[in-house]
Amino acid sequence: MTDQPLAHLGETLYRAGYTEPRLRQFWGSSTSEALLRNNAAPAIHHCTRALADQSATAADRAIACAALLFHFHRTVPVTEIRTLLGESFDTAAEAGLIIATDDEAIAPFALTPYALPVGVPRGFRPGDENLYLVADHGTLTTPDVLDGEFVLGLGGAGRTLVSITPRDHVGVAADIGTGCGIQALLLARHCDRVIATDISHRALHLAELSAGLNGVTTIEFRHGSLLEPLSGPVDLLVSNPPFVITPRSTDTTFEYRDGGMIGDELVRELFAQIPANLTPGGRSVCLGNWEAASAKDEGPETWVSEDDTSVFVIEREALDPTAYAETWIRDGGIVRASSAWNEAVAAWLDDFATRAVDEIVFGYVLMSRSDNDVPTIGSEDSAVGAPTPDHRVSGAAAGVFKSRVRVTSAPANNPRGLAEFLTTIVAIRSWLAAAGPEEIAATAFTRSPDLVEHRHFVPGQPEPSSITLEQGIGFGQIFDLDTALAGFVSVADGTLTLRQTAGALAQLLEVDPTALEDQLVAQVRALCAAGALLPDGGCLESSTTRTTVD
Repeated sequence: MTDQPLAHLGETLYRAGYTEPRLRQFWGSSTSEALLRNNAAPAIHHCTRALADQSATAADRAIACAALLFHFHRTVPVTEIRTLLGESFDTAAEAGLIIATDDEAIAPFALTPYALPVGVPRGFRPGDENLYLVADHGTLTTPDVLDGEFVLGLGGAGRTLVSITPRDHVGVAADIGTGCGIQALLLARHCDRVIATDISHRALHLAELSAGLNGVTTIEFRHGSLLEPLSGPVDLLVSNPPFVITPRSTDTTFEYRDGGMIGDELVRELFAQIPANLTPGGRSVCLGNWEAASAKDEGPETWVSEDDTSVFVIEREALDPTAYAETWIRDGGIVRASSAWNEAVAAWLDDFATRAVDEIVFGYVLMSRSDNDVPTIGSEDSAVGAPTPDHRVSGAAAGVFKSRVRVTSAPANNPRGLAEFLTTIVAIRSWLAAAGPEEIAATAFTRSPDLVEHRHFVPGQPEPSSITLEQGIGFGQIFDLDTALAGFVSVADGTLTLRQTAGALAQLLEVDPTALEDQLVAQVRALCAAGALLPDGGCLESSTTRTTVD
């Protein structure tokens, strides 16, 4: 089987209207919302009625047939699927994407469309705003407990990784634990060569089918565990690894989500090894779960020992052991209140108790290896007053930082994609890691154009009881401001340095200018690190080539 016939099959499905936008239009918003709740019944009902309605248009019959067959794992009349696929019918059968008798056809794998989000390159050919992904049919269509070799389609975590992956052009990229191949397919849009690895031969086979359907030929699929198949460093590495923490006391192993190790050892091992697999200036973007205990305040930023690699950890969700167990036992298809459910819950809770785990965190881990070969020792005052958990690494290259923040607010409106916002944040934090108080005081700042200020008044009082600043992009964070910081933000248009603004505000507020400057340096660090204030553009450019700290 060559790629060309499979690509023709993908084009046939696209021309038939089997795309996410057309499906939403076909069955309506309420049915689409039901699918988001993992309820396929309304969509199956709608498609079945359309296929049975002899007065339905050929277009509606085609899309109903495709959805029933490939999305919802239902049998359809073989005459309908022959009409839909035409000369690609034999291609689909030879590839194992359909099994047909004289009367009926069924699809052993899910073949689902995916509309590319904002930020992913497109425009290479007609229809390339859409991808087709091959995976196993999951809990959307089957009540059975999923087996260990299950290959997951595009889920919530996969969509998240798509949204936070930088999309600038690089030479070589790697997708570690490729699964159905979604990340590798998108990397192929802006990378000269892509290496996709997985420990599952089944996953690699389905990912290759996905590549063929989309006409992608620049991905090399390699079998092996995590980073083992890589033969050299890469410019960009992404991974949605099997990070779900599963007790080893059970016989339950989901290869697609559970790495077969105790606790969070798999992501610890992966994250610790990534820097050695990045080129100078290379980056990685990963998802993960890790355990947290009240006796320890540490996260993935402490697992990376290399002095030339920045680590930025964003904690997006934290669940207690009970809620975590419920989430993933249900994900595996085990029926609530069954004996298997009760036994699984007990095993999960006992496992977490052995390590005194208080909560399990889900988050993003972004790494960036410095391309500066000259190390420099950071002075202690380089982070004086910084109210964030950022810290410089002793002996590290200038601009290297290890940072962990918890941001649980929902992403705001990011018209150019969340990845671009995160790339800016990493650049700013790199500059902050090397900039001492004197440099910050001598820098001019500009407020981000998406900011909105809110002043809250107690009725009858002339002064606000509180002032808040809300971001319109990124994660839509809200920051509390005092009068001085609110005044600074209001005039932050890039014309005055922090020191100049602090002097003017000190006169207005009748306070000591030196004390106010020190206060603003610390506060501006925090707003800068969150992307609410932007340092002069030259600062960010110089931070990538700086070799000494003032």
